[in-house]
Amino acid sequence: MTVREPAMPTDPRLPDQPTAAEVNLTRAWLARRGVVVDWPSPLLAVRVGAREQARRSYSVFGVLLGVIWVAAILPPIPVPAKFVLVSVVFTAYPLLQWRRSRPRERVAARLAPGGARPSWRVAAGQVGWWYLTSVAITYAGGVVLCAARFATSPPAAAGWAAALAVGVAGTVLVLGPVLRGPVIADDETSLGVDAALRAEDAVTFAPAAALALLAWIDLDATWPSVPPWFPVRVAYLVLAVGTLLAARFGRRSRSLPPGTYGTAAG
Repeated sequence: MTVREPAMPTDPRLPDQPTAAEVNLTRAWLARRGVVVDWPSPLLAVRVGAREQARRSYSVFGVLLGVIWVAAILPPIPVPAKFVLVSVVFTAYPLLQWRRSRPRERVAARLAPGGARPSWRVAAGQVGWWYLTSVAITYAGGVVLCAARFATSPPAAAGWAAALAVGVAGTVLVLGPVLRGPVIADDETSLGVDAALRAEDAVTFAPAAALALLAWIDLDATWPSVPPWFPVRVAYLVLAVGTLLAARFGRRSRSLPPGTYGTAAG
């Protein structure tokens, strides 16, 4: 889809306007969804660009996760500490990146004052049922497996419970604004982008299914013995991660509504 109608180009030098980096990142974000523009509208550039800047550091996050994971399975670290360490890193880094984008949301709210809050059902549909299912599986399954662990190792179970509490707190901090935040839009195109950003915020900044890997830490803690409910643990991990991946791929397949997203390309 190529935009034909002109819009006022942004000037990154002006207060409350998108930076050059935000403009370029938003242009690329739109292009991946079939929308080609020279200059995205200021509202879209501020909102999308801030999130894309926060996501650029996720390659570093991947390396950090690898280091933390290796450290977590080393024998010298107490088992309860392994659970908490992994949970804090898996939860805190995405949450910090999400908070990086929040100041630009306040700028966007000045460009287009927030409208009504979407209903729970509408917001849930925008976020995606695959993602919400992944969250439910992660925490409900984690609680069940953690409770089962109390019978054989109360200290390990206590560490697992603390790790789940950290994860829940991080997920709630992100999903609260995602599901109940007011709509920031001034036309049909920015309304479509608002819905797309809700889904991206949830999947990117609150990937709860990563905490399903806590079941693997518990496996390492009992090695060479097999922990209780081993088949259930495997199914839990596969379902939590699988539904999160389905949410990611489903989000990518969503198209934006036709309309004006900025000045026409060419």
